[in-house]
Amino acid sequence: MTTSPQPSAPRRKRPSPRIAEVVRVSQLTPHMIRVTFGGENLTGLVSKGPAEHVRIYLPNENTGVLTLPVPGPEGLEFPEDVERPKSRAYTPRRWNADTNELDVDFVIHGEGPASAWAAAAKAGETAVVSGQPSGAYLPEVDADWYVILGDEAALPAIATLLEALPATMQADVYIEVLNAQEEQELSGPAQTNITWLHRGNDHDLPGLLLIDAMRNADLPEGDGRVWVSAEASIMRQVRKHLLEDRQLDRSLIRTQGYWKHGDLNHTDHDMGDDV
Repeated sequence: MTTSPQPSAPRRKRPSPRIAEVVRVSQLTPHMIRVTFGGENLTGLVSKGPAEHVRIYLPNENTGVLTLPVPGPEGLEFPEDVERPKSRAYTPRRWNADTNELDVDFVIHGEGPASAWAAAAKAGETAVVSGQPSGAYLPEVDADWYVILGDEAALPAIATLLEALPATMQADVYIEVLNAQEEQELSGPAQTNITWLHRGNDHDLPGLLLIDAMRNADLPEGDGRVWVSAEASIMRQVRKHLLEDRQLDRSLIRTQGYWKHGDLNHTDHDMGDDV
């Protein structure tokens, strides 16, 4: 008996990239810069929830030229005869649909093309961002508590997550930064306790204090969740502790490696599933 091959599912079209403008650049802390993107081409951008990400397309490192998308059969697309520009994923800190302004916070760490771009960005410059945010994390709003851990790179995601948690929830938050100057004002409806951890040395691997904080934390009683985002190896150590030492079910844990030491282009989808 001959079986006819099943037709493959149509490939989902990626939303067209958007040409935007740098509206302003704000220094939030010594190592954190906020770039506000604007322009009519951002009309129709839709936030889907906390901790989502957009891609920021970067100028060529050798020429400094930013490749712009051009009209194609299905909307704007990058020219086929030019190398596609590098991009990096970042959590939008805030999207204001009324003013068409998108805030994206960048950690300035002295290496990496996105960090270098943000450090030199100026109002009036042309920029390119991805068509729509993706990868949102929808918190379990009926849970009793959340324990949240992250480093500087996770700060924008943590801020959006705290703003989404209900007033009925307890949130214990541990954030590792270089020093007190890197702390930011965070707020939200939940009953939130924030512990800032200062590693004090810019050359130490960020996140080591998060491991100790999680090992020493008393998890509240009731139905809770743990959300962790940090350097990939740190995330895996925390995840291993939660699964093996705390005996938490995998469904109660959300972990993600936002970046990896020594890797300037770490995958956007490192959830630590190998642990």
